[in-house]
Amino acid sequence: MKKLNFLKALLGLTALITCGISQAALITVVPSQSTVSTGQNINLDIVISQLAPGGAPSLSGFDITLSFNNSLAGLDTSDTDSDGVFDAVAIDPASQLDLFGLGLNILGTRLLAPGQLQIFDLSFDLPTDLNDFQANSFVLASLTLAAQSPGLVDFVLNINGLADGMGNAISSQVNNASVLIEGSTAIDEPSALLLLLLGMILLSRRHRAGKYISA
Repeated sequence: MKKLNFLKALLGLTALITCGISQAALITVVPSQSTVSTGQNINLDIVISQLAPGGAPSLSGFDITLSFNNSLAGLDTSDTDSDGVFDAVAIDPASQLDLFGLGLNILGTRLLAPGQLQIFDLSFDLPTDLNDFQANSFVLASLTLAAQSPGLVDFVLNINGLADGMGNAISSQVNNASVLIEGSTAIDEPSALLLLLLGMILLSRRHRAGKYISA
């Protein structure tokens, strides 16, 4: 009986420890609009949430890959300031991995293949600072793409790695997103026959007005 009670207590303790483990971080692809027209921009935020507020785990680095149909959505890969980050991508816009603006982070973007964008950022902030001052939810990266052709474009995120302040891996879950690109509404040009009829009506009115004036 004592042995059975010990096993029950052990199972209960294991359950409590399991409940105490922080849940996985959640990374969500958030489009500003679910539907856009051809020729418009597609604006996306990649947001991490469910980090521990004011404690561990905080995020010290991430390496992610965003995949999409590049025939539907186009990404400008210009890097005018040669900083290793495409101009169409803003990494950590709220500086949550560079809390004091030192600019020492290792970060960048690159295309692994058409429609496969890798984004990475490694912080040199102290683990205690990250734990104390980092928000538990913030934008990892913001992107601007061009809606090129009508269709439903899926934005699928793959997590290559997430690290806490001590460099340990953080488990994660992902919510992907889709954006519908609609064709631009074409405005029918007036037919030649309609233009001819309008011209005849105008000439007829002018002719009648001339007759009344001469009378």
